[in-house]
Order: sequence, then structure tokens, then C-alpha cells
Amino acid sequence: MTISFGYEIDIDGNEARVVAPPLLNQKITVSSTENTNRWVFYGTRPEILDWIKNHSDIQLENSLFATGRPVSFNTHTEIVIDLMTYNDPEQSLFGYIKSFVATDFEHEKVKVEIRPRIESKDQMISTLSRVIVASGVHLGDVLGELYQEWYKSRTYVQQATDLLNDNPGPVHIYSTDAPMNVQVNSQY
Repeated sequence: MTISFGYEIDIDGNEARVVAPPLLNQKITVSSTENTNRWVFYGTRPEILDWIKNHSDIQLENSLFATGRPVSFNTHTEIVIDLMTYNDPEQSLFGYIKSFVATDFEHEKVKVEIRPRIESKDQMISTLSRVIVASGVHLGDVLGELYQEWYKSRTYVQQATDLLNDNPGPVHIYSTDAPMNVQVNSQY
């Protein structure tokens, strides 16, 4: 399987289609208010990391103000990069069962989703790894962090514990926005 990438567009609520832009610009723009709410990769970890390495100058952007005004004052401008499992229809039964015992980093296909950070939705999405970055970061700047986080071995027991506890998975914050407000309790 070759790597597949682009904006994932919901067709009818049950099915999604990946639409690759004909001319890939210097920015991947995601927005929680438009059809470009997530950019995805389907492939193996090495294929996806090679693509990112070859396109390291592309900037990730959260177009928070696409409509001209913020959605709310509690809206984050950060971007989430989730590494997720992918049920590959081409995978053999033996490969599927083997993936529960040990992760095959070189051949196992995964889904990577880049989208705006929305805490209410983020808590419902189960991941193998989550990296949070600030809007405006270049892919080349986070390549090392992605490599480090994506190649951590997590046992089946750790993954099952996360699933049972409704924990979305490990989270690594690479860079974030400044807090919107700071509250200080003064003591007299």
C-alpha cells in the first residue's frame, strides 16, 4: 500500500473520502468551522515520517478565525496530531492477532490525523499517541518528536487499560499557546 494523504471529507456520515489537494501549498490549514477539519495520512509509520521529512517546510495552521470571529473565548488554537490504529482490510488474520502481542512498526498500517484541538472531542478519540503543537509550526520542527513518540512500545495491557478507563491514550505537548488568562489569588 502506498501512502494516502489529504483532507478527509465526510460523505454521508458513515463514510469518509480522502481528497489530496492537486497543488500542495506551503500550508496545511485545518479548521473546526469548515470542511477542512482534518488532514489524514494512511500508511506505515516509516512512510508517513518519510513524507513529513520530504515536506518539512510545510506549516500547520489552525484557521480559528475563518469566519471573522472566534468560536468562543475558550477555543484553542493548537493542533492535535493523533496516531491511531487502522483496520487494514488487506491484513491477514495472523497479522491482526500478532498486532495484539507486539507492534510491527515497519509494516503495520496506521492512521495519522491532524486537526484543531477541541477538548470535548479529543477525550472521545482513542489514540496510540497524541502530540499537541501550536498553530504555525512547521512539519520539520516536530519530526523528531513524532519519531520519538510513535516508536514507543506500548503493551496490549497498557492499551486495554486506556480503553477500559476511557483514557484517549498518551499525550505529549510539544508546544502550546499562551494561556488566555491567569488567575492569581492575592493574600493580604
